[in-house]
Amino acid sequence: MNENLPTLPVLRSLRTGTSIYFPASNRHRPRAYAVFHRRLLPALYTDPLDEYRALVEGVVLWDIGTETPIEVSGPDALALLDRAVTRDLTRCPPGECRYVFVTDRDGGIVNDPVVVRLEEQRFWLMPSDSDLLLWLRALAAGLGARVTIRHVDTAPLQVRGPRARDVIRALVGSDVADLPYYRFARASVGPFDVVVTRTGFSGELGYELMSLAGSRTGPAFWDAVLEAGQPFGIRVAAPSQIRRIEAGIYSYGVDMTLETTPLELTGYEWMVNFRKSSFVGREALERIAHEGPHFKVVGIVVEGAVPPELWGGLLVKPLPAYRSDGSGPIGRVTSACFSPALQRVIGFARIPAALAAPDSEFSVATSTGLRRARVVPTPFVDPEKQRVRS
Repeated sequence: MNENLPTLPVLRSLRTGTSIYFPASNRHRPRAYAVFHRRLLPALYTDPLDEYRALVEGVVLWDIGTETPIEVSGPDALALLDRAVTRDLTRCPPGECRYVFVTDRDGGIVNDPVVVRLEEQRFWLMPSDSDLLLWLRALAAGLGARVTIRHVDTAPLQVRGPRARDVIRALVGSDVADLPYYRFARASVGPFDVVVTRTGFSGELGYELMSLAGSRTGPAFWDAVLEAGQPFGIRVAAPSQIRRIEAGIYSYGVDMTLETTPLELTGYEWMVNFRKSSFVGREALERIAHEGPHFKVVGIVVEGAVPPELWGGLLVKPLPAYRSDGSGPIGRVTSACFSPALQRVIGFARIPAALAAPDSEFSVATSTGLRRARVVPTPFVDPEKQRVRS
């Protein structure tokens, strides 16, 4: 980590809000924030490698309170959502969750939320960083759906890592701690009624917790969870981009956008269910499936030492460009990091589909010169997902 990381003032306004846990998580003095859903998300407290080790070796508490759930309820809630997403939500019973793609009529990804089915006709959607609520309201208006779509006055915090189950057991007991993957339960934490889900985006065992007592009680709920985790060495940390990439998890707005279709995301093509009778974008995606996508987002490894920059946007060039023949870019790296588990640079790149087969090679242009790169399967670490499913 660069110890000369500048400390910049953040101009807070109604345009840039804060997490409901901000007064509590801010006491731990984040070194940097990101903006997520127009709110400040703690992005770093100590050092990326230090926080990575805390996640994979112990247990961490993440403030992800910028991710306000969207509730869809009413007589047509299931019909509306099943029309909006590429998976079959009729096969998701109450008590379970699903990771889904919401697509537009061209097949572009509008959002990739986790859907929590609370009741037969009541759902919560945990959205990524785009205006999903507006999209769903517009779709409901166009279809004349009898639904109510609103933000819920709560937000999740995450408890993650090998000792996360110990913390949840101390908070709410073994029944909730032993929830299967992608299930949820209701519980009580002191005075707080809570929804607990076995979901998240770290590739490690973990839970999301949302208090139903309202956003004003966010700091008190945070403190209750943090106190329960003290005997197990819980650490306040930021979401680990390193572990996200190792786990093969794509990030909306980074690795995929409205211009990306689900069929471009290597490893996630199965999430488009053409057996469904209808969903927004079906015709476009059927055409793309028949013709084949022009681009694919793939996992890559990059040879050589860690380059000075490891953010997205590094250009991809044909392999002859490794010999500096001046070839133009053919794609770009969307995410990259140094993997402590693999001791090499890994990431995702959007490249022509013709180059997307495993072991295909190309060049990545860095500030210190061209590096040879190769397409590899993902997840990079724990491909059977034993950690997160344990």
